[in-house]
Amino acid sequence: MKDVLMIAGIVALFSFFFPLLWSGVIYLISYVSGWHFLAGRYRTEPLTEGFHRGVYGRIGIANYNGVLRIAFTEKGMYLHVMPLFKIGHPPLLLPWTHLKEWKESHLFFQQVVKCKIEGISISLPHKYLGTIQSYISAYT
Repeated sequence: MKDVLMIAGIVALFSFFFPLLWSGVIYLISYVSGWHFLAGRYRTEPLTEGFHRGVYGRIGIANYNGVLRIAFTEKGMYLHVMPLFKIGHPPLLLPWTHLKEWKESHLFFQQVVKCKIEGISISLPHKYLGTIQSYISAYT
């Protein structure tokens, strides 16, 4: 009987503390990456359709492996994350005219396209380069 109570207690503690720990870590990543800073200026409403899901990318020094949602519109580049990671990560709409220093690069043996906004580096898969170039040429 004691073992059952101990196991129930551990499960209850885990059920309480794990979500708190998860939320804290995800929120901390938003600060470390610069997402929180960008949200102060570029926060937008979530898109409901028309975005690419499961995108690998890097914002600042944080890797967002498979959790990014991106879209390209005439207004700018839209960034968001999967719901499980959204704490501290509101959707962003980064205007094309504010995205600077576009270049092709390599990140961990993958070819990427990089830019900067407000001093924060953003890296996305190279496969989006053509789309990005067409929007930049049309809207800057």
